[in-house]
Amino acid sequence: MNRFAIFSGTYNLLMGGAKDFKESRPTKEAAIKGAQDIAKTETFVRWVQIFDKKTEELTTYSVVDGELKKRES
Repeated sequence: MNRFAIFSGTYNLLMGGAKDFKESRPTKEAAIKGAQDIAKTETFVRWVQIFDKKTEELTTYSVVDGELKKRES
């Protein structure tokens, strides 16, 4: 598995889990591109998260009209 894990779904129940995992990418830029692709193509996705396995940083986005909107922590 690559460094940046991408999760997404319709409802964010804060329980996490394998069913929300979509893919992993080697760089943050590639992970953001993957997240944007999910936002544009997955009709019922309402949130996307990118998790950096090295630093344990989690970035959460809302999906609004097929675009990512970063949520403030």
